Amino acid sequence: MRYNVEEIGQRIHVRQIEGMGERLEEDIGGILSRAGMYFRIFHRAKTPYSIAQKLEKSGYGFGNSDKKMQDLLGLRVVVYYPDDLEIIRTILEKTFRQVGDWSETDSTEEEFKASKLNGVFRIPEEYQRIYNGDISFLPIDTTFEVQLRTISFEGWHEIEHDMRYKTPYGEEFWRNNEKLSRTLNCVLANLELSDWTTMNVFDQLAYYHYENKNWEMMLKGKFRLRFADQSLAEEIVDFLDCNQEVAYQIYRCERPQVLFALLRDGYHDRITYNLMVKVMNESLVDYDHRLQRKLSKICHEVMKKEKTGRTERLELNLLDVTPSFQLNVTLQHKPQGDLNREFLLAVQLIASWAQGRFHNITKDIPNSPVDYEFHEAGYNLQILGNMSLGFYKLTLEYVDSTRKGVVWRTKVSLERSNRVRMRVDCDYCHNTDRLIRDSFNKPRFVDEIFRKIGYEDVLSLSSKPQKVEKMQEIEQLSRLIGNHSRTLPVVIAVEDEDSESQININRLAETVGTYAHVYLLGKKAIPMMVEASDYTSEELMGAVWVTFQNGEDKFFTRERISNSRFDFNKYAFDPGNVYEKAFRHKLVRLIKEKNCCYI
Repeated sequence: MRYNVEEIGQRIHVRQIEGMGERLEEDIGGILSRAGMYFRIFHRAKTPYSIAQKLEKSGYGFGNSDKKMQDLLGLRVVVYYPDDLEIIRTILEKTFRQVGDWSETDSTEEEFKASKLNGVFRIPEEYQRIYNGDISFLPIDTTFEVQLRTISFEGWHEIEHDMRYKTPYGEEFWRNNEKLSRTLNCVLANLELSDWTTMNVFDQLAYYHYENKNWEMMLKGKFRLRFADQSLAEEIVDFLDCNQEVAYQIYRCERPQVLFALLRDGYHDRITYNLMVKVMNESLVDYDHRLQRKLSKICHEVMKKEKTGRTERLELNLLDVTPSFQLNVTLQHKPQGDLNREFLLAVQLIASWAQGRFHNITKDIPNSPVDYEFHEAGYNLQILGNMSLGFYKLTLEYVDSTRKGVVWRTKVSLERSNRVRMRVDCDYCHNTDRLIRDSFNKPRFVDEIFRKIGYEDVLSLSSKPQKVEKMQEIEQLSRLIGNHSRTLPVVIAVEDEDSESQININRLAETVGTYAHVYLLGKKAIPMMVEASDYTSEELMGAVWVTFQNGEDKFFTRERISNSRFDFNKYAFDPGNVYEKAFRHKLVRLIKEKNCCYI
């Protein structure tokens, strides 16, 4: 072989690739579950031997005309109904960055072939963070392949793969047995007919129940989703009985549009008949608005009664420590204000947060700066405090009951002198091979202290963008950027002539205003900024500039912002400018990551 299997095993960390596959399987499965689909999903990472064996084939290499292996990580999604294939195809295209086109079955009307639908997508950056192996010495792309199959064809693909295409005997296995090979193809015809017939049966069954006013069974037959074991509410049944024209509108809804509407509804973790009626009534049907509002009110009251909960078994593994949030600021102080009162208020807000974390464990966490300790299995809390010395330090550690093998730790200290200084350090302990998406974890007390007291980092921080239009304001901004005492980043967004493409600076400031300075440079100030910087007015218009406390700058032009794309598009079914959301999402992530690196 061209490549050494042992070397591949040493340099490519297969277990970490499997970890990425686990998270992809979990996340894709979560999306499909939110849509109520029947499916099975599996993942696999290629073994070192399989990698070496595949790269032996012609065409793989590092040349411009060579191809790279794209299925180091593979997933298979098996669905129960053939029309779900196109629905999942759309979901994946909107959610991940696709590479190339889908590979589909190419057959004529005179032949039958196993139905397949294969696509290749980029592995998102956030999944790759757990990977520290090396694939650069091999012609392998950072992609994953998804194979879509119906459950009828799933077993057939395994048979055909092993007994026809991958048999070690090659063409000799079927030589002089063409009739048997054709007979085998007849099985494919029956499988295809089975898929089509199944859908047709349920469509007719749904119409029967529609005519007989069996609304719940109509929904089940028409939309074929994994409904929770909860009946359609009597109030909704009575409404549909009295307003059959509304039931007709619901019956006429197209199944793909219903599933996409369910994905846009982000407030459910299971599919109920009541939820289905609510979603269709709100976004898909068009009939008398008076009746529509009446049904909406009924659905709202019914949904308030639906409560769900899920638990996940905790499995502990060897853990690594990763920073999740850091902050080093001075609390705002007005000359007429009471410094001791500000110090004590900050202590109380921190203690209240800790009590909220431990409310089922202990009830006596002090809300004043005194020494205190609490230790139980999985829960540790230590406080050192002295009011007269103006000192308070809290260390809290607890096991996450909803994530496997994760322990969260928070350290916060307050020091009072002529002002009150606060430092917050949070980290999480986790399994090395498992990605924890919520790696940024800002404690609630950070925002509460910000709202009730305020923060300063050379200048005051704000949850609203500060507009810059005058030369005096530009000079003040320049002094802030150049101040070596500054610990937090400065974000400057420049107004764009086209408001539709303008970054949502208000939303950005609300998100990062407690740990970044956010400014909006008005169009009037652009000529002045041109004189004070190395950028032209064309470069500045609609741009975003970020400068970090270590002197590192990031400049994003309007063109770069408009070309932003999600690697993993959680907002695929949300309305609005998805490119602006993609850029703002990446900008926030950049600021969060730097937050954990530089303080």
